[in-house]
Amino acid sequence: MKKPIKIKDLNKQNKIRDLEKVTEKQLEQLEFSIGIEENINLLKKIFNKCDDIKEKRFKLDVQGERECMLYFLSGITNETTITDTIIKPLALKEKSDFPSLDAGILNLVENHLLINHGGQKVEKPVEAIKGILTGKALLLIDGYGHGYVLDVKKLPARTIEEPTTQTLVRGPREGFVENLKDNLGLVRKRIKTPDFKVEMKKIGHLTETDVAVCYIKNIVDPKVVEEVMVRLEAIEIDAIFDSSMVEQIIEDSAFSPFPQIGNSERPDAVASNLVEGRVCIFVDGSPFVLVVPQVLTDFLQASSDYYERFYFATAIRVLRYIAFGLALLGPSLYVAITTFHHEMIPTTLLISIAAARQGIPFPAVVEAFIMEVAFEALREAGVRLPKPVGQAVSIVGALIIGEAAVQAGLVSQIMVIVVAGTGIASFTIPAFNGGIAVRLLKIPVLLLASTLGLFGVSLAVLAISIHLSTLRSFGVPYLSPIAPMTLKDQRDVIFRAPIWWMVERPTFIAKNNVIRLRGKKMAPHEPTSGDDNEKNKNKETG
Repeated sequence: MKKPIKIKDLNKQNKIRDLEKVTEKQLEQLEFSIGIEENINLLKKIFNKCDDIKEKRFKLDVQGERECMLYFLSGITNETTITDTIIKPLALKEKSDFPSLDAGILNLVENHLLINHGGQKVEKPVEAIKGILTGKALLLIDGYGHGYVLDVKKLPARTIEEPTTQTLVRGPREGFVENLKDNLGLVRKRIKTPDFKVEMKKIGHLTETDVAVCYIKNIVDPKVVEEVMVRLEAIEIDAIFDSSMVEQIIEDSAFSPFPQIGNSERPDAVASNLVEGRVCIFVDGSPFVLVVPQVLTDFLQASSDYYERFYFATAIRVLRYIAFGLALLGPSLYVAITTFHHEMIPTTLLISIAAARQGIPFPAVVEAFIMEVAFEALREAGVRLPKPVGQAVSIVGALIIGEAAVQAGLVSQIMVIVVAGTGIASFTIPAFNGGIAVRLLKIPVLLLASTLGLFGVSLAVLAISIHLSTLRSFGVPYLSPIAPMTLKDQRDVIFRAPIWWMVERPTFIAKNNVIRLRGKKMAPHEPTSGDDNEKNKNKETG
């Protein structure tokens, strides 16, 4: 390990001829000098043309006045706090307050400022620079070969609001924000156990983004936690601005259209996943929390499933699975049957389809492509435009373009119905990234259907099934708990069993402490009659 270099000794040792040319490795070796001017010169060179770095010079009125310098970054620090709690207590002290110069200054700074502001003493400029750039103030005092970084952070933040992408009718209205501490607090207030662990990491050479890995120790599979840590440690990148960037780096199969990592901006959903034995990854600056491992069936489940009666939630889930199949195969089945398998269509319906296609210059597959492109363009326009305008464009645009296309003889009414129906079916998929996979795969399936008919659709379904069976999410088969089949876990897949019947956590995820209902099984209570109530009252009074 190389010996630290004092700033004043740089030129003497011919280590660095020009402070502007200090490299990152050389900066790590530097230590503050006792003379404050040498330290100020170094920081001025490093922060050259950084106009948002503010300096405040003042003096301690003790024994000939001791020079002090305060550095902080405007915009992410509280300047009122800096003035009232740092500068004034130091600058307004009188000589009588310092019976001994060094002891008095150290006592004031280390026993007052450091405690009140959660600060620390730093001996290297590189540590001070990191502190300044993260919202701390650096205090330098002449005659001391170190500085003090004091936490005066005041970051602009969004207030906690209802999630915009994962809305529900019944349930909590809180959503994650861009502040990591606030997000962790929203989960902490729901899970009150010391077994809820939070491990912090920094990713990004330039951004040094805080990343928190959360899990419940006595439930989670340790191998999953270890794998998450290994993949995060392997990330070598300059900047991380959102959790989606981490997701793309650490997922198992980057070229698969199916996402293997879930995300949520709901604290209740994240807490539920943690209790099931999953690992959640928080990224500072992102309101979306990553959830691993994630399987295919998770993308067809929503938080609202657990806030409604079990029979209603089951009916909605069955509807989602049907809609998933229609969104993927609807246009392809129509093209395959109308092009190659007319005998499968009832005569009356076949006559209606033939009449609707009268005068259409394109084959059915071209019709489908035209309508799919138009539908996706309208959907994208609705997302990108401001909300009031976007909704109008999506609804009015679909009506006008669809009607105009039919009137112009470019497409048939039935094709408009098929494409619109499958488009609506894709909206029923709760996970947005899961819906994207369906939208992407719809096109190659349509091509196979237009060339090979139902045989092509069968090949597409077989290829997708084989692909899904090869996927893993942090070691967990992507088709779990359907393949491999786990009977116990079928209580919360297509059908949602009553809460009192789901005694165990998903066994394909939780490897420890799988029992989540303690004591007696919470079966439904028998209804009591009016006579029974009177008897109970008489017993109590007697």
